[in-house]
Amino acid sequence: MNSMSASGSSGTFSLQDCDVIGFDLDHTLCRYDLKETSRLIYESFAQYLVEHKGYDKDLLNLTPAAWDFCFKGLVVDLEEGYLVKLAEDGTVLRATHGTRDLSQEEIIKHYGPKREWKHFNSLNSTFTRSARL
Repeated sequence: MNSMSASGSSGTFSLQDCDVIGFDLDHTLCRYDLKETSRLIYESFAQYLVEHKGYDKDLLNLTPAAWDFCFKGLVVDLEEGYLVKLAEDGTVLRATHGTRDLSQEEIIKHYGPKREWKHFNSLNSTFTRSARL
């Protein structure tokens, strides 16, 4: 924004000065229904990609299973190269490699018979600590 001073404060704020508007999903500015807000963001972005960037219209038809996968508990396992859907206790519920779902056998092969993501405890404790601050 051009109206910012060197100290980072501004006398005025105008959305016309912004190139991008982001959402902070921790309820800092307002309370809202997270599931509906996430759906609105996805549908708006998908519609833009289809109408203005030529993406396939299938992007507009998100199945309930696909929506559940991307809504909450999704992590990127950089070591294995998978997108992983975790339960609240860190159990791997689903995983994908690109757009291909891994079978339960493949999940067990990579995450063991208990389907545990080994980094869950360190990730979970980080969030627990930040929530107490």
